[in-house]
Amino acid sequence: MRLADFITSNIDSILTDWVAFASQQLPAARNMDEVELLDHGKTLLEEIVTNMARPEGEAERKAKSEGNSQEASESSNVPSRSHARQRERQGFEIGQMVAEYRALRATVLRRWQAAAPSFEAQDLDDMMRFNEALDQALAESVDVFVQEVGRARDLFLGMMGHDLRGPLSTIASCAAVELRKWPGDVRYAPLTLRSVAQMKALLNDLMEFTTYRLGKGLSLTPVPLQLDQFVRHTLDEINAVYAERTLVLESHGDMHGRWDGRRLHQALSNLVFNALKYGFPGLPVSTVLDGTRPDEVLLTVRNTGKPIAPHMLPRLFDPLVREESDEDREARSSIESNSGSQGAPADLVAGANLGLGLFVVREIALAHGGSVEVVADGETTEFRLRLPRVSPPTANPSPQQPAKA
Repeated sequence: MRLADFITSNIDSILTDWVAFASQQLPAARNMDEVELLDHGKTLLEEIVTNMARPEGEAERKAKSEGNSQEASESSNVPSRSHARQRERQGFEIGQMVAEYRALRATVLRRWQAAAPSFEAQDLDDMMRFNEALDQALAESVDVFVQEVGRARDLFLGMMGHDLRGPLSTIASCAAVELRKWPGDVRYAPLTLRSVAQMKALLNDLMEFTTYRLGKGLSLTPVPLQLDQFVRHTLDEINAVYAERTLVLESHGDMHGRWDGRRLHQALSNLVFNALKYGFPGLPVSTVLDGTRPDEVLLTVRNTGKPIAPHMLPRLFDPLVREESDEDREARSSIESNSGSQGAPADLVAGANLGLGLFVVREIALAHGGSVEVVADGETTEFRLRLPRVSPPTANPSPQQPAKA
């Protein structure tokens, strides 16, 4: 009997084995009934049989085995894709779902061999077609499963970042009250406010990253801004929690334009926090505004510190990429040695420890129709943010994919 006909004639017994195997995938399957365990098994087998009956050439065979069949439907309701989404929601691991396909392959071929012990030339072709169709389904399932896991993770991170803002604001308010009541006691309230500012920056970066990952882009609401005044206010806010550091502002030319103030505040804060983190503590961080060009303003944040490793330069704006600073190493060493230093916990939350700060700066620049680049010359590092004077009030339509290392 031809393999496709065998599957159709024995589909119930094959699916019995499918359910038996799925029931062993613990802990997800522990409380699932037969219908849930069966899931899309029947439609998946029917789709494989239909796939086997289609005419195909060598190129299509190769594409099918790689999950790139030209004949595959792009519909989200394809059985392999629906099965992957359902298994992810039921709590299966990706390895458990892949094991279902392995078991299905073994079951079909074992039962077919037992039913027809003699081998014919056409049987080899049938087996190849079955494996190609199954591989196509498996590749589609894995792709969708990974997408679902990523989306669930990003939604969780986004909700977590949003929900953490409430208690963080409460901490900041309490510290501010303490500072006003006892201005002479500057041991803990300033340290708390500084850590809160950094944590807010981290949460903002996390929210932007999850928005990017979910494919929503960055929405802009450009309004008229006097950029030098806007930057001065932002630097004053940062200086309030970094009172021991010197922040310098220089401006030249026309400072007028239309930009999204909230986004620019985030981008500038990330650049300045980054400069403070990696710059030498005794030297100033400079912000320079060049408005001498008619169509754009160039915003440069400059610091002097340890040179950036050359291998890091091409990847600085990629997400989840960061270089350990002296502050990081000191905090880590302090905790590892269990020294009990009061400064260590605050140091751990200071700075762009998620490796998202510069990535968010790039996305904000792109959303404004501009760009950002880094120029490193020995111990001097400059981040140059180019901002067209008139920014589009739209979301970034096509977020860039992270560059490959």
